[in-house]
Amino acid sequence: MNTFDDILTAYTRQVQLPWADDTPPAGRVWIVWYEKALQRRFTGRLGEFEHATLSAGHGWRHLNLSSWFGNWIARHEFFGALVSQPRELRGLLPDIENELVSKLRQELAQCTRNDVLAVDGCGSLFGVARVSNLIGRAADAIPGRLVVGFPGKHAGSVYRLLDARDGWNYHAIPIPPDNAA
Repeated sequence: MNTFDDILTAYTRQVQLPWADDTPPAGRVWIVWYEKALQRRFTGRLGEFEHATLSAGHGWRHLNLSSWFGNWIARHEFFGALVSQPRELRGLLPDIENELVSKLRQELAQCTRNDVLAVDGCGSLFGVARVSNLIGRAADAIPGRLVVGFPGKHAGSVYRLLDARDGWNYHAIPIPPDNAA
């Protein structure tokens, strides 16, 4: 198992590498994966990733999704009905994903080719939206790099959110590079 310091060291190495302007969208996505037990430590020490990014001469933006769904559902016009009949929420899942993609694209539009947009709180989307869909639908809008904090497993290009869902294959750059500690 990788420690937080192993993950931060791997990220620091990655962010210091030169960035090519012609990198395809999948190569602009960096997935910082870690054991789900490290989620609070990752979030609490995210400033160290910001420091590594700024020290490497890049800009930093942060999008925390941990409270996004709670805020979204609380504002929904059918909130009361959804609370009493939560199964009806399934019918809204495409709307939820569309709004999340829109939010991610809005944040990416604020970035330059030299910026990192760090997305945290993906575990809170479990059962509501697939991180793979969000990344796939927003990848063409990444001007710099998109760093996704990912509580789960990674092995050979397959990612599993919270170790619970079937894996998805994505050709992003994993940080750390593999399961070896």
